[in-house]
Amino acid sequence: MSGGEATVRKSTIIGILGAAAVLALSGCSPNYEQDSEQKPAAGTPPPASAIAPAEAPAETANGNTDLEFAQQMVAHHRAEQQLLEVALNNASRQNVTDLAEQLEQQHGENVEQLESWLSEHGEGEVTAEDLEAGQNSQMPSADVSGEVTELEEAQRGQFPGLWVKAMIEHHESVVEMTETELDQGSDEQVKSIAQRILDSRQEELDELKQLREQL
Repeated sequence: MSGGEATVRKSTIIGILGAAAVLALSGCSPNYEQDSEQKPAAGTPPPASAIAPAEAPAETANGNTDLEFAQQMVAHHRAEQQLLEVALNNASRQNVTDLAEQLEQQHGENVEQLESWLSEHGEGEVTAEDLEAGQNSQMPSADVSGEVTELEEAQRGQFPGLWVKAMIEHHESVVEMTETELDQGSDEQVKSIAQRILDSRQEELDELKQLREQL
């Protein structure tokens, strides 16, 4: 074999070996340009980016609104009884005592229905803890101890105006409660009672405001 032929043969062998090395490296190297939509092999866990976060349970708007309304309405009724009693015992004006007697007779039925609903749902009688729950809830507080003390200590001529003011504020709290129940509650029986209470309280608010103008 001549020197030229040997050189050509050596070059050919080197070229074949070089091409084989490139192919080998290509087969072992990761393919960074692989189609991202290619399905992974069976048993391969999906990437973290493909795992959707667990959806938190939606917070229901009503939650315990029905229960809270029923408990707080009973509490507000008891508070109102205190305001009515102090008026019947201390008011000197006949129109004030007449209205107090009227309100005392009108509000019992709806509250009795709410107490029955609570009993049917295993809640039983509203406790002192329930009376205090309004402090940290969406319902206005039923505490009227400050108003009662002020009324008991009021001068005779100041009493009617202070009592009407306290009753208006109390009625406005009840209206707010009923509107919350109608907007966020889910129990149709409780919402029906709330609607009746709302209608009556709005009428009574008009009476109280008229009485305030007469004092």
